[in-house]
Amino acid sequence: MKALNSVEQLMNRWPLLGRTLVLMVALVAYAAGLLAVDVATGDARMPVVLLAVFFLPAVLRAWLLVYWQVRDDLRGRFSNRHHSGV
Repeated sequence: MKALNSVEQLMNRWPLLGRTLVLMVALVAYAAGLLAVDVATGDARMPVVLLAVFFLPAVLRAWLLVYWQVRDDLRGRFSNRHHSGV
């Protein structure tokens, strides 16, 4: 429990780090799943294509979460600098 609390504090302190780790885990799991299905099915390509299409939204969602976090951080940092005050 103590380790989970420290990980949660770390993710709350740096949310971009947490989202990037989720993206990396999603990409690794996606690739590992595709490789496992490819090894299990041999020459049949249809199961690999079906798995790739079925789980692609999960990978895209993880990537979009990282993108939105970076975009919001950049907008927050540079939004006040571009105003001329007129």
